[in-house]
Amino acid sequence: MGYLQNHQELRVDAGNLEPGTKTVIAVTLNYDPGTKLAGELVIARYAHGDDYHDIIRDRLRELGAFIHAETGADVAYRPAVDSAPLLERDQAQLAGLGWVGKNTMLIHPDRGSYTFIAELLVDFDLVEKPVEVPNRCGSCSACIDACPTNAIVGPYVLDARRCISYLTIELRGPIPRHLRPMIGERIFGCDICQEVCPWNSKSEPTNDPAFQTRESYTALNPEALLKMTQEEFSSTFRKSAIKRTKRRGLLRNAAVVLGNTRSDSALDTLIQTLHHESESLVRGHAAWALGQFAGPRPRAALAEQLNRESEPYVLEEIRYALESK
Repeated sequence: MGYLQNHQELRVDAGNLEPGTKTVIAVTLNYDPGTKLAGELVIARYAHGDDYHDIIRDRLRELGAFIHAETGADVAYRPAVDSAPLLERDQAQLAGLGWVGKNTMLIHPDRGSYTFIAELLVDFDLVEKPVEVPNRCGSCSACIDACPTNAIVGPYVLDARRCISYLTIELRGPIPRHLRPMIGERIFGCDICQEVCPWNSKSEPTNDPAFQTRESYTALNPEALLKMTQEEFSSTFRKSAIKRTKRRGLLRNAAVVLGNTRSDSALDTLIQTLHHESESLVRGHAAWALGQFAGPRPRAALAEQLNRESEPYVLEEIRYALESK
């Protein structure tokens, strides 16, 4: 997540990103399908439907074409959807689309925070200045108090390294052991700081078909994910934001969830994953998960793999699991 730090000159001035930019048009789009869960998978609401990058980028291009047609100006427009090094929340706040809350999310008094933020960079000036929405968090600390990993270290300050969304999506390597139990059953992302926010209590679910929960997700569970081949993963999550974490990341998360829930029915799946999964990242987290179970079977499976494993990282996870039992 160093791309913002590495492009400081761009995030401050959009003109450095797209030469000739005079105005940043910020937009928000409601993504809340109205439900927390997709079947047995606990995934962030924004990922229940289609990949927002593709959806919003196409719609911004339509907006750019509309501006060109309406004004007659030779508009140079560029859509930015969570991929360009822009301070999007600050841009949206300056555009009057809400305030940045204590959980660092953009909050609108009527629409809450379940919204995507995107920008269109144009090369002409807009006459009217937007009216900024005042901060209305007040003395509320619900988001800070509810965060399982204490990632919100203070009002308006987030330590992304502890955030469940970062740990289950952006992090490419092992999830730190001391944080794994705090992830609970969350497979992909986290909505806790939004779910407890009073400003989301009256927000309306979206009726946009692109962001409705996919029916195919309702039949999935963490065990099914651990059994997925690369082909099955690519097919199931085609045009989905969940592909961001890649197969190895999603299966890593599934192993952590099974270790946290400690369901006896998951033992066979975890043992098979430890013995036969090709990705060492997944095998290592399966070893950790087995270490959360009591009884002789998980210990025997760990001991067996200790004698056949060659990857140093996995060996370390196996030894830790055995020593902690």
